[in-house]
Amino acid sequence: MTSQDDPMGYVLGFLPWIVYWILVGNVAFRTALLVALAVAALAVVVGRLRHERPKTLDVGSVVVFVLLTAVAFVVPDTVLERWIQPLGNAGLLLIVLAGLALRRPFVLDYATASVDAVTARTDGFRAITTAMTWLWAGLFAAMTVLSAIPPVVDGDATLLDADDTLSILCYWVAPFALMGIGGVISGAFPPWFSARSTEVDRRSAGAPAVVPQPAPAPDVTEGLVIEAPADSRHDEPFDVVVRGATQEVELTAEGVDLVGRPWRATAAFPAADALDLAATAPTSGDWDAADPAAPLWAMRFGAEGAVPDLFVPPVDPWRVTLTARSGTRSARRTATRRTAADGVEPTSVDVGGLRGTLVLPPGGGSGLPAVACFGGSEGGSDSQFAHAALLASRGFVALAAPWIPEPQGAGSIGEAIEEVPLERFATALDLLAGHAAVDRSRVAAMAVSRGSEGLLAAAAAGLGPRLSALVLVSPSSVTWQAVGGGGEVPDTASWARGGTPLPWQPLPSGALMPQIVRNDWSVRRDTAAHRPSLLRLRPAYEAGLARGVGAAAIPSERVPCPILCVSGDDDQLWPSGPMADALLARRHRDDDQHLHYRGAGHLIRLGTFPTDAPWTGGIAFGGTRAGLAAAQRDVTERVPAFLQRRTAVTPATT
Repeated sequence: MTSQDDPMGYVLGFLPWIVYWILVGNVAFRTALLVALAVAALAVVVGRLRHERPKTLDVGSVVVFVLLTAVAFVVPDTVLERWIQPLGNAGLLLIVLAGLALRRPFVLDYATASVDAVTARTDGFRAITTAMTWLWAGLFAAMTVLSAIPPVVDGDATLLDADDTLSILCYWVAPFALMGIGGVISGAFPPWFSARSTEVDRRSAGAPAVVPQPAPAPDVTEGLVIEAPADSRHDEPFDVVVRGATQEVELTAEGVDLVGRPWRATAAFPAADALDLAATAPTSGDWDAADPAAPLWAMRFGAEGAVPDLFVPPVDPWRVTLTARSGTRSARRTATRRTAADGVEPTSVDVGGLRGTLVLPPGGGSGLPAVACFGGSEGGSDSQFAHAALLASRGFVALAAPWIPEPQGAGSIGEAIEEVPLERFATALDLLAGHAAVDRSRVAAMAVSRGSEGLLAAAAAGLGPRLSALVLVSPSSVTWQAVGGGGEVPDTASWARGGTPLPWQPLPSGALMPQIVRNDWSVRRDTAAHRPSLLRLRPAYEAGLARGVGAAAIPSERVPCPILCVSGDDDQLWPSGPMADALLARRHRDDDQHLHYRGAGHLIRLGTFPTDAPWTGGIAFGGTRAGLAAAQRDVTERVPAFLQRRTAVTPATT
């Protein structure tokens, strides 16, 4: 909520009440109420003359003062002296509760003038103003109870008592102290919220520059020998054996990411002449089970004074240095991990005006199977090059395909997902199917997150060539409301076909407000401790699904090919597991599959990578380190196997 005007402007709605409180007790009750009624009515008239929508507080004040004035003409002053204050406070409470019941919280009427028109229509803004209105409801309820204490406890107490402590405190001091507290909070919260939210946003803004990897230290063999693949792909095994240890072995694996931040894993093992990580569990360290690839996935973020963030591999090859020590013996060896096999040929291609990368398998050929790889909301195609290169290494012609433009400039975010043409998916698939090396009858597609939503919708609409298979990683079963950098885009679809927006499922971002306020509250402590300020988007998507799914459901039953869904039970971005179940339930096909991984989150990559810090840009993906590692290992084999089976390709032996 970005403030543009005085956030206390809505307090003017209390003017009739301020006038009333000044007059009551100093003039006749009827006079005080009639003057207050006139002021309230004038506020309504002025609003109409300005062609403004009637405000809940203005209209409610007129109604309450009409009722109180009628009471004043039929009830003796001796009764009004005791009960007019609790009646007035109760009237304010009823105004506020009525506004909430009618989904017209009175704070919304006044706060709308302080933000831009788009923000004013967001669910998050409504959630904030509703919460502020509930604050006032609580205060007015407390004021009502306090002002009712004197006539209940002491039947002779009146608001005119100047020497009765109970009357002074409960009729005047305590209620108006609460009113003041409400005013202070209402005035202080918007600028505090805006300033702190800016601090939170600043933490995830900007992107570090790419940093070349340092030159590796020379290999060393001093009594120990480390056996590990000298050069291998990210999707290939990484078997490690340490030989020659007579005492406990400490093994360390180190490397850097794309921006030069160090990552490190360490574990201790019992003495063994031939220590095989595939057969021996460590006694302590960063992993706890026998696992040859653990030195890779168990690496932890190690940059001192920096906030941990998702591991992104450096430019090929990734250098991993293994160091072993056992008593006075030691060894060091640097291994390299690559994205693609030798002979894989990447070429930049134009995909409907967007940049993609076509990757040919080693040896080329013709009549080959093909897979298009679509990313998520990050934009562009670079995020899918690793998947395309992996699949090309296994015999496919692969296309890292864009469906929204890539971010422009360091730290920028992708284009808003707003009425994106589904035809972009068809354009990419047609380009791939029409390549000279491709057998058009053996084309498949794979997509991640929001990309899987668009791909599934396009396939269900019959756009593009007939596909042999679909792989949907962390998928959606519905087409969602448009989303931009600041949250949901009001009243707008994410997707369009033929220029016509598709039905969309609402994304109630108000469900995220408790998290956002907590992040704002703790941002300075988090900054000092180098902790990330994370937002878990799943509650908003779950709240959207809870409203019921109608026309926004993707008709997945219209997709003629088998579908493989991949999801994690700790997906903190959206409920991909339940949505995968929902889209498959519509199909009733025995050749569909759903790989649902315990301990995995939203980001499940093909290949073996460090799984520490499963978040980026302040958005949490979810998943445990070991759970993500197990999911990575499994999908690295099962996804290509599914595609090979459905496109009938013989697995490459390179």
